[in-house]
Amino acid sequence: MDKKYDEENYRVLLDKRWSLEDLNEFSRLYMQNYAFLYSLETSLGNTQTSNLTINLNDHKLRDGLTYVNIYTLFKRNVPYKDHPKIRAISYASPGFIELILNYEVAIQLAVGMGIFLKGLASTAETYNKLHDIYLELGRKRKEKQNHLLKLEAEKVKYAHQLTENLAEGLGFQSLADMYEKIGNEEEVAKLLMAHYRRMKWLSTFVEKGKVKLPKE
Repeated sequence: MDKKYDEENYRVLLDKRWSLEDLNEFSRLYMQNYAFLYSLETSLGNTQTSNLTINLNDHKLRDGLTYVNIYTLFKRNVPYKDHPKIRAISYASPGFIELILNYEVAIQLAVGMGIFLKGLASTAETYNKLHDIYLELGRKRKEKQNHLLKLEAEKVKYAHQLTENLAEGLGFQSLADMYEKIGNEEEVAKLLMAHYRRMKWLSTFVEKGKVKLPKE
């Protein structure tokens, strides 16, 4: 028997006109952000942390490989019982998508989105500065043909502070869990930048009034 609506289900509120492309894009972005938080920000992902860490290391993030596959790993890290499933859809004005998922992670994503939208301009500036630092490092590695080349000493502290600021703008209270699971400053920064991009794309649905993510 299907699970009936209860307080552990989560309703994404819908408004405006939607296309099939909108629904597909929203579903993809919501799942990516949900899986990211589940795997790296909450204690829920700890049961499979060792496997996730091994897989992340196998992907050699520092070599600049695509992060599309990384999000596939995050999705796999979410156990079936917590994998978002559609319970019901009501297309009205307003309407909703009712999801069976881990309520804690859904609320964490909603709160993070609220923080992200409030500090949109400053967080974008932080992202751009951090992105430029690692883009330049990538160029130097290519020029010197040395993928192990690290940031210059004076930039290490600055990059660390930018990483902390970016995390704050994305709604993270602490990066302790991520540093414990990833263990590398550069990889943490690059994962956060990937998360920023997906939060930004997801935020367009909120800004256009098509979606509301309730915080309770």
